Amino acid sequence: MKRRFSMTMILAMACILTLAGCSGGNSAEPSGTTQPAQETGSSGTQEAGGNLRVIWWGNQDRHNLTSEVLDLYSKANPGVTFTPEYQGFDGYYQKLTLLAASNNMPDIFQFYVGASDANQFVDKGLVEPLDAYIEKGLIDVSEIGESTLSGGIGSDGKMYGIPLGVNARVMIVDPAAYEKAGLTVPENGYANWEALYEDLKKLKEITGAYGADDLFNIAFTLPYYARQFDQTVNAEDTGIGFDEKLYTDFFTYRQEWAKEGLIPKMDASMSVKNPEESFLVKGQSAVMVGYTNQYPGIVKAAARPLKMILMPGPNSEKAMDVRPGLHFSIAANSANKETAAKFISYFINDVEANKVLNANRGMPISSTVRAALMEQFEPEMKDVADYMETVAEHSSPLDLPAPAGATEIDTLMVDLEQQIMYDQISIQDAYEKLQKDAAAIVAKHKQ
Repeated sequence: MKRRFSMTMILAMACILTLAGCSGGNSAEPSGTTQPAQETGSSGTQEAGGNLRVIWWGNQDRHNLTSEVLDLYSKANPGVTFTPEYQGFDGYYQKLTLLAASNNMPDIFQFYVGASDANQFVDKGLVEPLDAYIEKGLIDVSEIGESTLSGGIGSDGKMYGIPLGVNARVMIVDPAAYEKAGLTVPENGYANWEALYEDLKKLKEITGAYGADDLFNIAFTLPYYARQFDQTVNAEDTGIGFDEKLYTDFFTYRQEWAKEGLIPKMDASMSVKNPEESFLVKGQSAVMVGYTNQYPGIVKAAARPLKMILMPGPNSEKAMDVRPGLHFSIAANSANKETAAKFISYFINDVEANKVLNANRGMPISSTVRAALMEQFEPEMKDVADYMETVAEHSSPLDLPAPAGATEIDTLMVDLEQQIMYDQISIQDAYEKLQKDAAAIVAKHKQ
């Protein structure tokens, strides 16, 4: 899910305009992955090697699995070592901004091409286009569909990131709570939000707390909700692509459901730092929304059976999409670009590496890898694979990449979201300010 820059970070990003690029950053700190061995890449030849700084966000499981794959690669490729850097999601893009501003970008960084947070790095020339490395065969995409790869293409038509998996939005429900409430889980998702509302009132009585976790976080749900009505969050000329009615309806749902205790109020929602800490996991709600790659971890944390269904209608097929879970990108001024490209190719194509990763960043994008992993998948991951097949048949193309200035607009939207939910501004006044200020931000970036 996307996070927003604070205004301090936006100002820091502006300073990057004066920089020529970013450093490859051969760190003096050892990573423990220093043992040389024989390369296992497709060419079968040794490469010059070098130290690669790699940065990503995620939970502890992701850190452990990724570090294990770094060790595997280092042992199999003489002279290639890693300096890993990782953290939780909060503050990740702020950290990346500061690294760029200090001319200290890592060689490889976890990214999300097309997100407003990411666009500023691309616009400033800090991200290396990968087309040439694909053409040379350093990054093998022969087992990857064009639609999947398209998620890594920027607005200029160049490839800036290689997808590490594919994800989709999902509604996760507690079947036992439904049974206790005398309800039936809608196998194909709710026909509309009103039908979900009626069930949440009964589920709240079962959990004794909430019917659901926060279902209306604007970063996650507003893009989906807008697509239900042929609208978009971002727009090239006006900054926002949704009208006042849609904005009003969306926040009216959120306000009323929170007041009735069907979903947590804003302060309670903000206390949840990751899906494994959700109210659903704690048994204090029966419904939550998330991404498919989060589902196995949520089930593990909940320690009870859960179930995935499509997001609510209407027009869920129009609103659903299959998206890259995450990307790996290369710093434009890395001193080890070819070495970095070869590692990314290994990360997405090597079967043994992906057996370790176990689809932690989404369903593997290589058809060969997916087939090889099906045998080892736990039941929850097999459920994800089945669900992704369903989504593929009930989804529409991704929205266009967010335009320049979208990060500032997102920051504004988050601020207004909190003002609305804390009753500091009316929905109508918030939309008026958003519409005016978003247009001004777009105009500024066109100058």
